[in-house]
Amino acid sequence: MKCFKIDITIQSAFATTPKGDTLFGYFCWMLAEMDGSSELTKLLEGYTNGKPFAIFSDFLAGNRILFPPVPNAYLGIEFDPQERKAFKRKRAISIEKLNELGNVIDKRSKEACEDISITTPKESIHMRNSLSRIIGTTSENFDPFASKRFDLEENRGTIYVLLDTNRMSEEKFTNILNIMGKSGFGKDATIGRGRFSVDKIEPIKWENKGYNAILTLSPSILSGQEFKEAYYEPFTRFGKHGGLLSHGIVWKNPILMADSFALVRVENLPKFIGKGLGGDGSLSVQLYETVHQGYAIALPVLFGEKR
Repeated sequence: MKCFKIDITIQSAFATTPKGDTLFGYFCWMLAEMDGSSELTKLLEGYTNGKPFAIFSDFLAGNRILFPPVPNAYLGIEFDPQERKAFKRKRAISIEKLNELGNVIDKRSKEACEDISITTPKESIHMRNSLSRIIGTTSENFDPFASKRFDLEENRGTIYVLLDTNRMSEEKFTNILNIMGKSGFGKDATIGRGRFSVDKIEPIKWENKGYNAILTLSPSILSGQEFKEAYYEPFTRFGKHGGLLSHGIVWKNPILMADSFALVRVENLPKFIGKGLGGDGSLSVQLYETVHQGYAIALPVLFGEKR
């Protein structure tokens, strides 16, 4: 599989936070709409058996990741207890800066972090109202409802994708991603949410300089994986069907995952970690074949011993 770095410019607010698993799901939906469900089924062969055709990272604002949730005491870091909240919020660091520091997860890289607000989408509530398509105005019941939107402080960022180019060409992948950006990603795409443009796509290769651990770039399933130790925050995905399946039982079964930017110490550095879920009716009552991305791209790092 080849890893691609994709530079993105955000064109509008989002109504769904652009995490890797939802980006993958929306990409699959777009593929099925364009080429038919049979083409998607073919690409998903072996997906739950460690053979994904594509793995998406989260959208990384300014190409920044979050420092993994490793206890400060483990790294030998001391700080003023009265400033612990401000210190705790210092978690954002660009991949370029981390690379300058040797991709080492230690005291220096932690102290180089910026406030997490620079990567956290600003959430706001906007009131909307249902309109009758027949009379062109509100009905007698007048049904206003609240709608969330997420605005990013920085409108430029990066998505990393691992792609099996033997199963899908780079040209086809780029075409689908461009259409996905123009039509909008996630909830409320029909009113302009989730629009983005693809500025640049280039292949990259993570260097292996004696690293002994990885950082995950999207939510993942770590159970059943071979690793020495892991530090992560839990994340529960409450999935929901959209498009032609947005009627009836739309909610999928919840999935407990390790959130993005988990630190995992491993013997051999893999290109990705995790596993694909579903395909057997376990995730959805409405669509038996539903799968979910439990894989994550692995960013190699060096993690020392406890201090």
